[in-house]
Amino acid sequence: MDTVNVAFVGAGNFARSHHYPTLSRMDDVRVVAIAELNEDLLHETADRYGVPGRYVDYHEMLAREDVDAVYVIMPPHGLRPIVLDVIAAGKHVFTEKPAGMNTAETAEMARAAEQAGVKSAVGCNRRYCHVIRKAKAEVLLEGPISTVLAEFHKDMTGAPFGISVLYTDGLHVLDPMRYILGEAESVHAHADWWYTKDRWEASYNCFQALIRFKGGGSGLFTANRQAGGRYERFEVHGRGISAYVRAPDLVQIVRAGQDEAEVYTGEQLAGSSDERDTYGYFVESREFMDCIKNDAMPPTNFSDNVKTMQLCDMIAAGSHRDMT
Repeated sequence: MDTVNVAFVGAGNFARSHHYPTLSRMDDVRVVAIAELNEDLLHETADRYGVPGRYVDYHEMLAREDVDAVYVIMPPHGLRPIVLDVIAAGKHVFTEKPAGMNTAETAEMARAAEQAGVKSAVGCNRRYCHVIRKAKAEVLLEGPISTVLAEFHKDMTGAPFGISVLYTDGLHVLDPMRYILGEAESVHAHADWWYTKDRWEASYNCFQALIRFKGGGSGLFTANRQAGGRYERFEVHGRGISAYVRAPDLVQIVRAGQDEAEVYTGEQLAGSSDERDTYGYFVESREFMDCIKNDAMPPTNFSDNVKTMQLCDMIAAGSHRDMT
């Protein structure tokens, strides 16, 4: 396969700011069709990227267009039926995270993709974020990783789409924790809601968890959605070495016996200051395209994403809170 033909379901803000421009940079990828209910957005996006196929009904697009893969970029509450239709049409599929409203939905899509023999990928961009990859690689050179801290704070009351922010936002940093440490075996957790009059829209907004992983490492997770603003940070510790990450901009490597930290910027590591490069969006889609061309399964497939959703489940259960 020389060229991967791609269709989109969705031309919303995130698709237009990240996924369309990313794929447009790949010489071996052609976006040939878009399905979008908002006809103004449909034609504006199609005109910008020279996309010939334009549909309001994605069913019609799937029936008429000869494509290899479909990007379904939309909020999680509408993903399941569309993704299952894409899989039934025999197309490889990419979604943003979370891939479903809950673990059961994600597992259903994983089974469907496996049975249909199509490749799936979830946009776990932090796994491809250059400063996070650098942190993992440098610490592993000195031996096993003992501890990872992941924190992600925002000022955001309530929960979008009727799903807990643990699943829509917390998993942004829980997934890279899995990428670094492997699979979790036990969790001690606490969840609460602050500065809201009542529990509206699954509004738990403050989470802390101590996670033990099967490989022996430990993870510390904290997320507060009533904080002063967006703040994302990781620590990765090993034998005589620590990496301090401010994603996607910076990683500091501190080594025992050295007076000064080694400092690497996301721009240095990515070769670009564009967030789509530093935060890993380009690399995640490039890997998906390469997996399609080389008949390999992307590491961030639906079955793998089930494990991240299960980790969120463990935190919800460990805090004795109903997140559904």
